[in-house]
Amino acid sequence: MHADFSDSWDLFTPEVQAMMGVFALHWQLEQRLIDASLGEQLGRSECQLLLILARPRRMGELARLALKAPSVVTAAAATLEAQGLIRRVRDARDGRAWLLELTEDGQNRRQQLVARASAVFYETSGLSEEEAKLLAGLAQKIHNKAVQSGAVGPCEGDET
Repeated sequence: MHADFSDSWDLFTPEVQAMMGVFALHWQLEQRLIDASLGEQLGRSECQLLLILARPRRMGELARLALKAPSVVTAAAATLEAQGLIRRVRDARDGRAWLLELTEDGQNRRQQLVARASAVFYETSGLSEEEAKLLAGLAQKIHNKAVQSGAVGPCEGDET
């Protein structure tokens, strides 16, 4: 069932319109990315970690970026490590800490996932590249403010 709110969209405040758009885009992207990666035996959390692991990062930093409980990131990292996509390396700045970094296979898989995610994003959003850049800037501002305000992701064990 496809709802078309174009005749009543102006009944909603700009804030509600923005939230409705963000929610619709999130739900569609999440489902389509999961569908696109099923053959790779990667779940939602593993895909998200691959997407944000553009450089080596600590687990806690990954959890904050992904808005996931640390235990969810630990489990996803274990899956990615078992598949040979990431490895743990000592943090050169703090020898007590560990970083996760992509292996060569992980870098290749990430590039494929980013390309697929980008295609799904454009198909789902209907945005042009210029509009996507504008949205990216706004999304970064929103993400940073939400994290500073104490935003947390789903409860531990909640896969949404």
